[in-house]
Amino acid sequence: MRLWLTWMMLMSVLLVSQVDAEEKQQASTEETKPFLVVKLVDQEGKPVVGAQTGMVAIVKGSDREQGLEWDFGHYEQKSDAEGMLRFRDRGQFRSMVYARHAGRGLVAVKRTDLIEDQKSPLVLTMYPECHVTWTIESSQLRQRGKEIGVLRGLSSSENLICQWCQRTGSTLHFFLPQGEFSLLAHSKHISPIEKPIVIKAGQKTLDAGTSDAHAQKWILLEGQPAPEIADVKEWKNSPPIKLSQLRGKVVVLEFWGWWCGPCVYFGIPELFKLRDEYSQDDLAIIGIHTPYGEEDEVTSVAELDEKLAKIREKIWKGKTIEFPVVLTRFRKVPYYPGEKSSANAIMNVEYGINRFPSSIVIDRQGNVVGKLDLRDKAGREELRKLIEAK
Repeated sequence: MRLWLTWMMLMSVLLVSQVDAEEKQQASTEETKPFLVVKLVDQEGKPVVGAQTGMVAIVKGSDREQGLEWDFGHYEQKSDAEGMLRFRDRGQFRSMVYARHAGRGLVAVKRTDLIEDQKSPLVLTMYPECHVTWTIESSQLRQRGKEIGVLRGLSSSENLICQWCQRTGSTLHFFLPQGEFSLLAHSKHISPIEKPIVIKAGQKTLDAGTSDAHAQKWILLEGQPAPEIADVKEWKNSPPIKLSQLRGKVVVLEFWGWWCGPCVYFGIPELFKLRDEYSQDDLAIIGIHTPYGEEDEVTSVAELDEKLAKIREKIWKGKTIEFPVVLTRFRKVPYYPGEKSSANAIMNVEYGINRFPSSIVIDRQGNVVGKLDLRDKAGREELRKLIEAK
C-alpha cells in the first residue's frame, strides 16, 4: 500500500483547500441539500450528541498542562440532538468519516465510498476509543549525530487515511475504535515506515512499541560519491550524461514529475531562475522525471512535451525547459531490502526520494552535499557558496 504517497497528494489538496476555505464555508449554508447524512449511535443504539468531525482529524501537539491538542480542520461540525451529521460540500469530503466524542471516549471510523447499499441516514456505531501510541527512533540518524526532526503520523482504515498526528515528539498518538488499521510515520529525515495493528473490542490502550526507522538515503549519501543516473527511457535536451563527466561543476538533480503541482508551479520555475543566474560552466542542472504511478509514466520526450504544453503556456509564461531531463522508468521497488515495494523508480531508491519536488545537490568533487530547498533563502545561500568555492 502506497500510504505515504496518498499522504503526499492529500496534503497538497488540503493546502490548496485552506486558501479559500472561508469563502467556501460561507457558501455552505443550511439551505444547501446534504449529499450525505450520517447518524451516530452508541452500542445501545442511542444517538450520540456533540461528536466532532471535520475536514481532517489531527492530534497536532501536546504539553504537560493541556495534554493532547485536537484540530478537526475547516468544516468542523458536531452531531445534533438526533446524532446527525450532514455533509454538504463534496469538494471537502474525502470519503472517510472520522467522528469522536471526547467526553464519552467514543470513536467511529468508516470509509463511505465502499458501501454498496448506502441508506440515508447512514447509521454508524461509535465504539469506545483505544489510545494507540507508537514511538519512532532511528539508529542510523543517531550514529550520524542527526535528529529525526518533526515527526508526523497517520492511521488508515480500508486503505484510506482516517486520523493524523504531528508535533507530539517521538511518540505518535491515535484514537481509534476496534478493528484493523495501518499506521505510518514520516519525517524529513526518515523513510516512511508502516505498521499494521489490530484493536480488540473493549481495548482501551495499545502500545505499538518502538520502531527503528531508516534514515533517508540522501542523508546516508552525504559526503559520498553520487550514484550514477540509471534506468532511463530517454533523455531530453541532451545525449546521455554521466555524473562523473560533470566533475568540476556543482550539479542539481531535480526530482519532479508533470503530475506534481508543486513541481510545475514552484520547482521548475526556480530552476529557470538558477539557469539565468549561474553559468553552465559552474552549475549543471538535470531534471529526473519520475512517474507517480504507472499511469503517469511518460514513454517519450514527445509525450512529455505534450503533457507540458498547457503548463508552459499558463504557468511558465512561455518558458521551456532547456536543461537536460531524464525520463525514468516506472518500477515498483523497495527503498530498503525486505520492505514493501513502495518506490516508483530506481533513481528514487538510489537517492531515497519520496517527496516531490526534491533537489539533490552534488559538489564539484562529485560528492553528495544533500537535499536543499532551493526556494528557501538558506538553501540558495548554501548553493551559492558551493558554486563560488572553486
